[in-house]
Amino acid sequence: MLLYLSLISCITCYPHQRSLIEADNVEEISGDFEGDIILAPDTIYRGIGVKSPLARWPNGIVPYEILSEYDAYDQAKIVAAMRRLERLVSLNPHGQSFCIRFRPKTDDDNYFISIKNGSGCSSFVGRVFEGGQPVTLEMKTYCVDREATIMHEFIHALGFWHEQSRPDRDDYITIDFSNVRPGTEHNFNKYSIELTDTLNLPYDYNSVMHYSKTAFSVNGSPTIITKDPNVWIGQRNTLSANDIQEIRRYYNCI
Repeated sequence: MLLYLSLISCITCYPHQRSLIEADNVEEISGDFEGDIILAPDTIYRGIGVKSPLARWPNGIVPYEILSEYDAYDQAKIVAAMRRLERLVSLNPHGQSFCIRFRPKTDDDNYFISIKNGSGCSSFVGRVFEGGQPVTLEMKTYCVDREATIMHEFIHALGFWHEQSRPDRDDYITIDFSNVRPGTEHNFNKYSIELTDTLNLPYDYNSVMHYSKTAFSVNGSPTIITKDPNVWIGQRNTLSANDIQEIRRYYNCI
């Protein structure tokens, strides 16, 4: 299950040539807060972010611009990931009725995301400020070459947090801090129900927003142990059924 907070997310990617294995979940290898989260100054002061309906994009419409530094091929992949995300969440994917919609910005849009090349992948969580709110997708890396990674960043931009931050996570996983790389323990923070919203959906091992079992491991051993030994966590293939439902609920589509 995704959680939404008004924070900033940032991912540092592996090179393009690396295989698409679990350990290559790019948001788990940065030194930032929770791996792919860089906190805004006011958030650092509070300790963590707060949930707010203001993080939603009105009517589920996210205006965007893609900067010209991308070639036509990369631009097409980014737009394809947007369309894929729209179809997955739509209640009528073969029609023209959408729950969320990405469209090119106009001069009348005060809030929009500005997709640009840079170091790694990064996105604010939710609608945060006026002007070009950056979403960084580094060229020639998984940030652009893996569709689920692009969608992961756009889901952050829609207003969602990581699955293992849920207040009820201890019923489903155990964090083995003996295997956690020193100095990265904060990546496994758990947030209270007062600060998060589970949208009345169950914990989702299969969420595209869940860490893998060896996230921030100092020795290659698991840092996250699932209470159900038969599940796999950290998939980066597509949205889970619960990912889709919670986006629909957050944007009042159902």
